[in-house]
Amino acid sequence: MAPKGRFHTVGAVLEPMEIPAFSLIMGEKSVGGSPIGSPALTKTMLDFCVRHSIYPDVEEFPMAKVNEAIEHLENGKARFRIVLKNE
Repeated sequence: MAPKGRFHTVGAVLEPMEIPAFSLIMGEKSVGGSPIGSPALTKTMLDFCVRHSIYPDVEEFPMAKVNEAIEHLENGKARFRIVLKNE
């Protein structure tokens, strides 16, 4: 994170985050969070992502393979997000 940068997490994180205090202090960085972003904040974030070519990593499964997709998810093999697509 750049000096005076801010990290803001939206939503729940299951594991505690290890954040070294010294690097926050020396870089004048901050960490914050909220349970959900507002619609305006969400639009700002999506606009930023488009400007910087940041897109989600997804795994796509056809709807006919919904059981395989669920098994893939339950076995912890899904890296990010699974999307079911209509054929």
